[in-house]
Amino acid sequence: PMNELSVAALQMALTDDMIQLLSAGVAHQVGACTNAGRPVVCRGMAAQHEAGRLLVIISAESGFEVLDAIRQNGNIAVNVTLPENYRSISFIGNDAVVRGSGAAWRPLVDERQAAFCEQLKRYGIPPEYTAAWYSAPDEHLVAIRFTPMSARNQTPGPGAGDPITLKPIEFEK
Repeated sequence: PMNELSVAALQMALTDDMIQLLSAGVAHQVGACTNAGRPVVCRGMAAQHEAGRLLVIISAESGFEVLDAIRQNGNIAVNVTLPENYRSISFIGNDAVVRGSGAAWRPLVDERQAAFCEQLKRYGIPPEYTAAWYSAPDEHLVAIRFTPMSARNQTPGPGAGDPITLKPIEFEK
């Protein structure tokens, strides 16, 4: 059995730079794998860091297979990519839970959609092009929460696939 110190030592969080990236207008891909070993993926709509955990919002309609796989085993991978420079990071966890759905997530989704559209506008891609990605009805918005256990640089070029260090969570004594 682990003592409190061992458990605390395992708790890691995103760096400030990673947290800023989440709100910079990134594209989100959410992947999971069923107990039978079948990979599944869907487009995410928003992500944010909350007290050492990552919150990801997807549509229950387009992401039903991902939600089913997460409910089976809690494994998840979330990749975020910033269009302006293709900076990409994957966050991997094994304690994902499907928590909460509905209109409460709309403000976060709208904020992330606006940032993403602003990124794409620089390349002549009108907001109407991506509107369908974010148009899920409020009742289809579903939150997934997980603790990132590792992160990897997925930016094309040297260093792609390399681990990125997460920062330890500092607990009050």
